[in-house]
Amino acid sequence: MKIMEINIEKYLNTPSLKEPLILIGDVTEKLRELPSKCVDVIITSPPYWRQRDYGIKGQIGQENTSEEYVQRMVHVGDELKRVLKDSGSYFLNIGDKYVGKDLQMIPFKVAIEMQKKGWVIRNTIIWFKPNHMPSSIEDRLSNVWEPVFFFVKSTGKYYSQEYYVNLDTIRVPHKTEEGMDIDLPLTLSEEEYEKRKNEIEKRLKESNGDYSGKFKGHEQNRGASPGARQSLFGFYYTKQRSHEIPSQLETEIIKYLKEWRNKKRISPKEIDNLMGKKDTAGHWFRLDPGRSLPRPEDWLELKKILGFDDKYDKIMTEIHYVLQAVKPHPIGKNPGDLWSIPLERFPEVHFSIFPTELPRKIIQAFCPPDGIVLDPFAGSGTTGKAAMELGRKSILIDISPAYEKLIKKRCGLPEISLTKFLE
Repeated sequence: MKIMEINIEKYLNTPSLKEPLILIGDVTEKLRELPSKCVDVIITSPPYWRQRDYGIKGQIGQENTSEEYVQRMVHVGDELKRVLKDSGSYFLNIGDKYVGKDLQMIPFKVAIEMQKKGWVIRNTIIWFKPNHMPSSIEDRLSNVWEPVFFFVKSTGKYYSQEYYVNLDTIRVPHKTEEGMDIDLPLTLSEEEYEKRKNEIEKRLKESNGDYSGKFKGHEQNRGASPGARQSLFGFYYTKQRSHEIPSQLETEIIKYLKEWRNKKRISPKEIDNLMGKKDTAGHWFRLDPGRSLPRPEDWLELKKILGFDDKYDKIMTEIHYVLQAVKPHPIGKNPGDLWSIPLERFPEVHFSIFPTELPRKIIQAFCPPDGIVLDPFAGSGTTGKAAMELGRKSILIDISPAYEKLIKKRCGLPEISLTKFLE
């Protein structure tokens, strides 16, 4: 055990090693050999219940009941939560099973139990298989999709962890040229807005026109539709803080406020009372994901109470006017939660395998460039192949010794690879 732990640490701390680290054995035992909070994203598709027997003692997927299978998957999830960084994500694909013509709803049972164990579901991605297997079933519809659950860690409060995401890497190009049909600046300083106020209000009125859409008479339902909000209210300007405040600077400002609050020996509740607020000031002194910064007007009032200097006044109080309108992202659209990805064939196995494009998209958007990917049910090594092609490290776990050779072949690795080197 000690040697293996040293080997894993060596792999994790050697940036030049990009080929997958393959660990063969029981998934729970192998996960226990990994350090806590060492991986950035987990992507996996475990053996489905009663789908395929690999003939190995202790394998997951051959439980007597679907309930036992669900509990084993949740138990594995407990160990996955330990090895996943707080900024990490977990993507889980599980197929379902019929028993006596009754669909067991296994994926969703696993997801619900995972929520009870401290996971937050951010999406249920629909993986549509355009080349799905043909079916001779005549008393129900063919199954042509599977869910991929996108989990992050829960904080135990109303907010989740701040996890890594960069959707710009997987945006979809716009099919048509879309844009705002109005010739006004996106931003205006306070001075510019005041100078042009009459002209702007006239232009906005001309551009907005009269609303006659489907929400007319039902304006209370417009909230879920950005297009409806624009149509009802038209284009308009709102006041916003003009300076972008990155996370590191936000933390610096909050620490500064905490120092001044400690000097004054005043509680957040007392500050709320002085400012006529309720349960607000406490967020200005927190460093966890529940933190927030005071609005420009609140900053000035807080300054009077705490007596701090002008160090951050410019950043915190300068505002400008921002044109509110539904406008397309310049790079492309959010890809949404319906992904059409065909199954792949691998000559070494007789069944269709997890397609490379699925983990590729996830790694691009949810794993930092220097991050580490984990697949605890590696199978033929699809996740490791995608990770290596994208320049990320990966750790692949599988219970079957036969799959080590398949993984190496799929990833183009030599027979004696870094797994042997690290021993």
